[in-house]
Amino acid sequence: MGKASARPEGKSSREIQPKFAEIITVGNELLMGLVVNGNAAYLGRALAEAGVPVRWSSVVADHIGEIQAVLERALERASVVVLTGGLGPTPDDVTKDAVAQFFDMQLELRADLLEEVEARFARFGRTMPEVSRGQAIFPRGAKAIPNPLGTASGIHITHGNCVVFAIPGVPHEMEGMMESYIAPWLLENMATTPIVSKTLQTAGIGESLILERLGGIEHIDEFVNLAFLPSPVGVTLHLTAKSQDLYEAEAQLAEAEGLIRERIGEFIYATGKQSLAEVIARILANRGKTIAVAESCTGGLVAHTFTNIPGSSNFFERGFVTYSNRSKTELLGVPEELIQQHGAVSEEVVRAMAGGARRKAKTDYGLATTGIAGPDGGTPEKPVGTAWVAVADARETVAEKIQVGYTREANKMRFAQAVLFLLYRKLMQETA
Repeated sequence: MGKASARPEGKSSREIQPKFAEIITVGNELLMGLVVNGNAAYLGRALAEAGVPVRWSSVVADHIGEIQAVLERALERASVVVLTGGLGPTPDDVTKDAVAQFFDMQLELRADLLEEVEARFARFGRTMPEVSRGQAIFPRGAKAIPNPLGTASGIHITHGNCVVFAIPGVPHEMEGMMESYIAPWLLENMATTPIVSKTLQTAGIGESLILERLGGIEHIDEFVNLAFLPSPVGVTLHLTAKSQDLYEAEAQLAEAEGLIRERIGEFIYATGKQSLAEVIARILANRGKTIAVAESCTGGLVAHTFTNIPGSSNFFERGFVTYSNRSKTELLGVPEELIQQHGAVSEEVVRAMAGGARRKAKTDYGLATTGIAGPDGGTPEKPVGTAWVAVADARETVAEKIQVGYTREANKMRFAQAVLFLLYRKLMQETA
């Protein structure tokens, strides 16, 4: 294999000609199917938004020779190459060695990086293990990409008309480096027009029904490329403008969004990356309202979703995980005869749960879920995937039946999203 050499210092990076990007994800665990390759999906979106669309994506084992072979092929066809994974302190982390050898760069101990690694351990009251000293060994001549969330610095190398970034495979570290360093660098240094796009978040409606309500996408496709990204918590609609002219692209997005909102606007709760829980959290905090949740089938997932949001103590008072019938009675005051007469998975019981949560916690709203997550426990009358969700306030209680029927984990996520969407709709009605 022919070796490459880094671009001499002083040559302007603005001479790089924009073409396409290639992603190389490194890790035996990816090839074995032990880990889903979410990094490639994230990087594909982020690079496109930075104006360098991805044309190729490779997955390679933790092997120096194989990493170098894939890197050599990538440099023949891509102007931007992003490697992710294999920068940790363990013996199977060989990406740094592979890259240094490929570009004929000597590895050296950098005092500044060693100081950063030691300081990171000190912040947690720990002494740096000797094995982590290797995190400060870095290819001479390469630029270090800061990593405030971990000990492995990223690597930035310019080679001819190409640029190579090597970053950790830990998702939050990888995303942090992409957002704080790589994307801004590409936008500033690569002479290209960023892809103009918009994301619409939906809940309470499936992919097929969206397509039906839109009446096909031919009229929308005149303005944008529309992608459907379904998940257990809803369908994300990703709109990408067709024009490379910024003003025309923005007009295309506005026209397409208007057409979509005319048909499914009631199911769109946000643009961008906001989750439904984040939108609800902002509304509750702004209005000075509080909530409590009572969960059976979701087992605390709704509470987790809310408390995962910074500042949730402003609106989230408490949660009850009332999995058994006895706990519903003891903690929420649901009458035993109500459960015996209608069953735990029923409109009557979920209404009593929501009201009980609100009264016990003395909050503005009470949320409740009860259902059959599966894979067993269903009956012909109440099959797996059946749930009731409810929202109670001082004036009324609203309840809704959910019928899905996927895997247990997916069912729990759908049930949790259903009660959130029920609360969202109630909050919107109160605004109108």
